[in-house]
Amino acid sequence: MNFYKNSSKQNKTYKREVAVGLVLWLIWLAEAGNIAALTVVAWPVFLFLGAAYGMEWASKQTNIVGTSNDSGER
Repeated sequence: MNFYKNSSKQNKTYKREVAVGLVLWLIWLAEAGNIAALTVVAWPVFLFLGAAYGMEWASKQTNIVGTSNDSGER
């Protein structure tokens, strides 16, 4: 059993919510017709989006902290 997850409250990060907000901002830029600004900010926004969701996915798939309840089996 993993007692570490329930024993302490984890700090909430808003990286995924910010990423969704930035994508909505990109959609607004596209609808407003500001293509010059859209071409400048598209890459950084999508890189942040990938990093935000990638970090969330990796944190659920890996054990970086070292609090393993692994019995040694693979």
